[in-house]
Amino acid sequence: MRAMHPVFPVLNLIASAAGATGGLVALFQPAVMSQSSQVTPGELFYARMYAVRAIPFGVVAGLLPFWYKEPVVAILLFTASLVQAADVVIGSGKKDRGMVIGASTATILHFICGYTML
Repeated sequence: MRAMHPVFPVLNLIASAAGATGGLVALFQPAVMSQSSQVTPGELFYARMYAVRAIPFGVVAGLLPFWYKEPVVAILLFTASLVQAADVVIGSGKKDRGMVIGASTATILHFICGYTML
């Protein structure tokens, strides 16, 4: 097991908190996510689906590296990295530069934090 530099869990927590915060925004202000003046039922459904993934996953991925250094936590972080990579693809399709930058950063941070745990 590599010694994890103490900055990686902190950066991972910031990335995870940003994702969870995005989920909260989507849940309570879905128009921010869809950038619509009138949120359709489909947009509301998508925002809720995003929130139920982003909020608990962000909390768990952000906090577990502080308490556990087990390989299963690294697998969770690799999964978080893949989820964020999917968000990069979605953001690219929407031409949402902020989403692409944020999700790309989170992809890298989750991966590095997970890698240093193995």
